[in-house]
Amino acid sequence: MKKSVLLLVLLLGLTACSTKLSYHFIDWAIGWEQEDYVTLDDAQQEAFDALIEKFVLWHQSKELSHYVVQLTEIETLIKTNTLTPLLWAEHVDIAKRHWFRLFEFALPELLPIIQSLNDVQVKQILAKLRQDEQELVKEFAGKSQQQLQQEADENLQGQFKDWLGSVSTEQKALIHQYNQQRLSTLDMWLEYRHEWLRQFEVALGQRADRVLLTERLTFLMTQPDELKSEKHRTFLRKNTESFGTLMLTINSSLSEKQSKHFYKKLNKLIQDLTELNQEALEKES
Repeated sequence: MKKSVLLLVLLLGLTACSTKLSYHFIDWAIGWEQEDYVTLDDAQQEAFDALIEKFVLWHQSKELSHYVVQLTEIETLIKTNTLTPLLWAEHVDIAKRHWFRLFEFALPELLPIIQSLNDVQVKQILAKLRQDEQELVKEFAGKSQQQLQQEADENLQGQFKDWLGSVSTEQKALIHQYNQQRLSTLDMWLEYRHEWLRQFEVALGQRADRVLLTERLTFLMTQPDELKSEKHRTFLRKNTESFGTLMLTINSSLSEKQSKHFYKKLNKLIQDLTELNQEALEKES
């Protein structure tokens, strides 16, 4: 059940914002993340802070309702046993479109900030991104297929446990079987990330041209799959549908206690997002 709900949270930039309390600190979280990548001057920081304030207000009043609708639809599909691997894949695509809207909203005011970056600041950003990339490569380098399999099993078991409260021996076996059959995309994923970073570096290098910068950033942020090979995209789609199959199988194996835990957690998330959205709408009225 983890990815049927949490993938939305991850893709929509709400990783740490699944409760009302943490959501109110989202502007701080974004600020801390920004400081890890670049040190802005006073004028840039003022513009960035204003953008984040505007972004959070827009996100809370306009976007959270979309998440509530989708999460509620997923809940209905699971409860009525009508969720299929194909429907799951379609919901993943919907979640991606939520992400694209975030970028489309922020881009107009983000562009002048990016254009104002000096060469030292650009080098700082690229150095941090390269460091992130190197750490990812290091994380997987030298590991056998068996080690990768074991880590994948442990990660997925932990995710299901978070949403179900526990994972049975049968469910662990199902997770293991899914990871065994899942098509390997690690090398293609690392290659894609490297190409994305290369093109992002080109975009920053041409930041003086606003039209070209807009075109390049829009492509990188809203059409990143175009940088993936046809094989990579095919494998990802098959893995997404396979995960949908896994969810269906595990759903049919849930104990009454696990089911109650899942729906309680899901309904709390929906309730929190609904109340946050209503709070913002009341402020606007």
